[in-house]
Amino acid sequence: MPTIFEVLPGMEVPVGGISRSFAKLWADTEVSEQKAMQLNLVVHLGFATTTTDALEQFQVAVRLAQRYPCRVVFLCPVMEDTSQVELRAKIYGECFTGKSKGDTRCIEIVALSYPLAAKAYLTDQVSICLSTDLPLYYWAHRFTSSQRMGTYHYLLTRSQRVMFDSAIVSKDALSYAWPNISAVRDLAYTRTLPLRQNIGQFISRYAPALIIDGLKGVTIHHRAQLAAEARCLLGWVKKGLVRSGANVDEGINFTVTPVDCPGCFSLEFTYADAGKIFLWSADLEKNTAEFTGDLGTGKSTQTVGAHFLSPESSLAEAMFF
Repeated sequence: MPTIFEVLPGMEVPVGGISRSFAKLWADTEVSEQKAMQLNLVVHLGFATTTTDALEQFQVAVRLAQRYPCRVVFLCPVMEDTSQVELRAKIYGECFTGKSKGDTRCIEIVALSYPLAAKAYLTDQVSICLSTDLPLYYWAHRFTSSQRMGTYHYLLTRSQRVMFDSAIVSKDALSYAWPNISAVRDLAYTRTLPLRQNIGQFISRYAPALIIDGLKGVTIHHRAQLAAEARCLLGWVKKGLVRSGANVDEGINFTVTPVDCPGCFSLEFTYADAGKIFLWSADLEKNTAEFTGDLGTGKSTQTVGAHFLSPESSLAEAMFF
């Protein structure tokens, strides 16, 4: 069975010849030497990554580069217990036409396969692969242990953003003492941006006092696969209520409940006054949502779109905002 390193596109080259190999790759094409790169991205594929998943994340990186030209380093750990310290490398390059004919955007990808016995040499090799004058971002994908991730100190401390998806990583990721917690971003949160924008725009028509007065409960219903997104949305709601003056630690019951409904995702506020209503109910399979609100100023309804950010847009949101 091929490894994740072996299925990634690219040409295998000597580890010590990565720069020379890229120079030859571009020399053999008609691409201009002006391949302006904007950033470095290290994508660390954890042990839970399948070959199919690895190929999907490769394409996410390529689509990201169409907006933000970059050098990407894929780290592919070898699961077998071995004393061998040999690293293997692949390179891949592709360019795209931007908004104008002279707007060329390129991606350079290095894939490094390494056994755990070679981890001590990984920092030096990764640093050689990066463009030193560009910002560094680190995306840890499907890791199975936060403690094990914590040993990659160089990447965790030097990166402007450290990104993971709480829906598919170890459960302790949210409580782990990351070395630079202010740089950590959860992709499960960033992909809910369109939902948060629509909810925020609708509820902003009400004065904060109307929103929190008599508020007894906040309930999110979601399909089981969206537990991480539901948790992130609830955290965002709590912060908004605190800014509105609510005491979220007393008197308000917060509930997140999975439901057997393929596209269902909803947010409801319940009040001591049964006449007060706030409900956002989405069908994510149909990409639509309905608002119903009446906080004492008359009933209003609205139909809006409802979707998550694409993987590459979620990455960009987490990296730059």
